[in-house]
Amino acid sequence: MHNIKELFGKRIKELRKERNLTQEQLAELVDIDTRNIIKIENAQTFPRAATLNKLLNVFDISPSELFRSEHLQDTGILLEKIIRKLENDDDLVKLVYKMLF
Repeated sequence: MHNIKELFGKRIKELRKERNLTQEQLAELVDIDTRNIIKIENAQTFPRAATLNKLLNVFDISPSELFRSEHLQDTGILLEKIIRKLENDDDLVKLVYKMLF
C-alpha cells in the first residue's frame, strides 16, 4: 500500500511526462525550485496549496483528476480489477487480446 505522498508524487511525474515536461520546466511553470519538484515526485514533501493550484492550472485538470491514482497502485490490485472487468465483456477480451498478441 502506498501513502498519499507516494501516490501523489507518482501522479505528478506521470502528468509531467505526459506533457513532455522536464522537472526543470515544470518547476518554472509553477514558480518553484526544481528541487521541490524532485522532492514532490520522490514523496519527500507535499506541495502547499498555492503550488497545488498552479499545478492544476499547468496541467489544466480538476482537483479530482490531480489526485486520481488508482492506476498507480500495486499491480496485484490492478490485475484483479482488470480480470473483473474482462469477465463481463467479451468484446473487451477480444480487444485486449488483439493489443497483446
